[in-house]
Amino acid sequence: MTENIDGGSGGYTNRVAPTRGRAALADLTLIVRPPGQAAGVRVYTRDQAHEAEAYAAETGAAVEQLP
Repeated sequence: MTENIDGGSGGYTNRVAPTRGRAALADLTLIVRPPGQAAGVRVYTRDQAHEAEAYAAETGAAVEQLP
C-alpha cells in the first residue's frame, strides 16, 4: 500500500482539514501571507480579524485588506 510513496523527494506532506468554518468568497476581506511560506497563506472574514492578527504575529507577516 505504501510502495508508491517516494521518500527521497524531500519529505512527506500531512494534509489536515481546516478547523475553521467555511465562508463565502465574498465574505473574505483579510489575507495573511507569511514571508517565504506560500502554503501558509490564509484568508479571513472581518469577524475573524483577531485570528488574522494572531496568525500574522505568529508568522512575522502583516494582515492585508482584500479589495
